[in-house]
Amino acid sequence: MILEAFGVMLLAVIVVLALDRYPRIAAAVAIIASLLPLFALTSWAGIMGISLPSFLAPLEFESSLVYNLGPGTLNLAITPLGWFFLLLLATSFPLALLFASSFVRNRAGGFYAGMLLTMLGSFGVLLARDALTFFLFWEIMSWSILAMVLRGGDRRAIVSYLSFGSLSAMLLLFGFMMLYFKTGTFLFGDMHLDTSLTTLVALSMIVAGLAVKGALMPLHVWAPHVYSRSEEPFVAFLSGGLSKLGYFGMLLFMYGIAGLSLLSSWGTFRDVSYFGYALAVIGAFTAFAGTVLAVMQDDLRKLLAYSSVGQLGYIAIGIGIGTPLALTGALFQALNHTFFKAVLFLAAGAVYYRTGKWKISELGGLGYRMPFTFLAALFAIFALAAIPITSGFAAKWLLYEAAIEKKFLFVTPIMLIAGVGAFLYAYKILYGVFLGEPRYDVKEAPISQLVAMWLLVLPLVIFLIFPGWVADLAAPILSEYGMQPIPHTPYVITTNLAAYNTLAVIFALMGALLVSLILYKWKPQEVVPHEDNYLAGEPPELYEYISMHAASNYYEPFEDVFGPVFRRGAERAWEIILAAAEFLGNGARRLYTGLTQDYSIYILLFFLILVGWWLLW
Repeated sequence: MILEAFGVMLLAVIVVLALDRYPRIAAAVAIIASLLPLFALTSWAGIMGISLPSFLAPLEFESSLVYNLGPGTLNLAITPLGWFFLLLLATSFPLALLFASSFVRNRAGGFYAGMLLTMLGSFGVLLARDALTFFLFWEIMSWSILAMVLRGGDRRAIVSYLSFGSLSAMLLLFGFMMLYFKTGTFLFGDMHLDTSLTTLVALSMIVAGLAVKGALMPLHVWAPHVYSRSEEPFVAFLSGGLSKLGYFGMLLFMYGIAGLSLLSSWGTFRDVSYFGYALAVIGAFTAFAGTVLAVMQDDLRKLLAYSSVGQLGYIAIGIGIGTPLALTGALFQALNHTFFKAVLFLAAGAVYYRTGKWKISELGGLGYRMPFTFLAALFAIFALAAIPITSGFAAKWLLYEAAIEKKFLFVTPIMLIAGVGAFLYAYKILYGVFLGEPRYDVKEAPISQLVAMWLLVLPLVIFLIFPGWVADLAAPILSEYGMQPIPHTPYVITTNLAAYNTLAVIFALMGALLVSLILYKWKPQEVVPHEDNYLAGEPPELYEYISMHAASNYYEPFEDVFGPVFRRGAERAWEIILAAAEFLGNGARRLYTGLTQDYSIYILLFFLILVGWWLLW
């Protein structure tokens, strides 16, 4: 049934391309085809210890498949790790298409075809059991993403994605070749790695290639351009779903293939491998820098793009620390990010759909006109900012606990600072877009867009109430890596330092909100204009020339401090590398004059060098 699913999705690609003039029919065909990975997910639920009634698993998919494909062989099988990440993609993908059914109008067939191909490639990556199959489907996914970026027509986004996508492919390919050289096989189950330098270099190249897709700094440069210049339903799936495949690959190669003992053999720091610690430090810096850059954005899309980069850094921290607590936190953060980031990108798309504006300073008061969009975005903002009543708090609490437990004195404070920074840009979205004075008399988003957003909110509500269910999903993955699952019940997760009881947190916060409401109603409030806090507490002699109320330029002092350092940091470094490559390329190009006598001299010089080397040797 796996091959049949791939075949049906390919057929759907052809059909939706033919239905370009009929976008609603094309959308219906694409949504139906997009349900196949979801049916596979329910068919394989048993691998996670989940029992589903037969009507929830209408199709039967084999758990493994070996298929001869010309000169090569496809080796496919479902694993607990693959099932978890398939849960993220298979549930968010149809909803992105549902949102697109009213959002995308121009060249609709090409949009749905590209989306289906990205999901087909992702499906194959999650099932791959050998390096060649992994690389084949990885490239199908990557080239499909490029096709979707091309639809946006932004040259900078196209060039940046093509450059970094090619870098990712080369790193993965060279890493796979080196592992084949050491082990004599491409099959993951037969790779028995040693502690040699070749293995270390190969694993580092593979993780770096995967980090490109995961938007880890400094390999993140493509993401802000692509996220901010592509169609929102696609970006919601790219940021919320496809970005997780990089972290799926890291878990697969670091813990599923290499293993803790091999990673630790290259040295440890407080019982964490140097390899993992380096990844955790990079993840912490990504979380911090991404947050700082998000705070400084006025374009809603770029703010969400840098926010996504920062939030993905937390997943890298958990994978790097590598303890059962940290890995559970990383998986929890991956799940949360999938849904809250998809909701926010879709809400941004709904705002643009009604107003035609992306700049936060040009928006405001839309919560009164688009209340259901506002409430969906509000819940996602709370999860992003890790408000205690949300599942986002539970995920980051696990990561904080894991870092504190290992006494990571660099990683822990950076994580905390980045967490506080998330409040800053979350408030910017909340107030600048949805609160304040209404500027537009617009309608609520179309029903298909609202349904898509609220169905994506639903998992955030479920795992808010039952955080232990994520620990249940993580347990088979940890067991596969030889680790013990963390202690938990559906409502309580226990660590060596403390316990998180979601019911206690909910009731305590509700009590605090009730007290706040009583105090608010008890004393009459005075309505004041925005300009009453126009300097945001800053001395007038410094900023008397600018209004800094909550909807505009509120973080001007912040930008004055961090802007010069962060605004062009990573991009400037890559521009220097590009300039050096162009200089060397132009120098080499001068050698190719097209004159026969010049080439004769080159051959003679090469011959003399060979003779000299032979005589000296």
